[in-house]
Amino acid sequence: MQHIFWLIEDKIAGRSGPSKDPWDLKALKKQGIDAVLSVNDGEAIEADDFTEAGVKYQCIPFARNAPPEEGDLDICIKQVPKALAFIRECEREELTVLIHCHSGKDRTGLIMAYLLMDNGAAPLHAVNQVRGVRDSAFSAEAWDQFVFDVLYALQE
Repeated sequence: MQHIFWLIEDKIAGRSGPSKDPWDLKALKKQGIDAVLSVNDGEAIEADDFTEAGVKYQCIPFARNAPPEEGDLDICIKQVPKALAFIRECEREELTVLIHCHSGKDRTGLIMAYLLMDNGAAPLHAVNQVRGVRDSAFSAEAWDQFVFDVLYALQE
């Protein structure tokens, strides 16, 4: 599957969004993707397309600024747990989840790291594991620190 990387094989995947790298939802579904989580503002997304393809969809936008701006931490602290709740709901339904933002690296990596933390990983280990499957993760200006700011704030 082009542009897809797996955090948890056949369960949790990441990818750049369709505004950067167009996708075919029906093809994604045939390849095993059952649900899509947009952590950007859903640019280039048509919700009806998901229904037609039989793919569950949720849009929970995170802060997008690079470098992060004042207020971005609060946005992420509010939104990241909502995104995790969607992923957990999909897991209970045994759905394979594809997470995306624009480039599939910073915001996508953030929710992946938080998922790993919720599974018991320490923040540093979670970030390193995400970087192990997506080497460009947290490479936007100041996101290498911002991811830890969010994760430690959520850990409290």
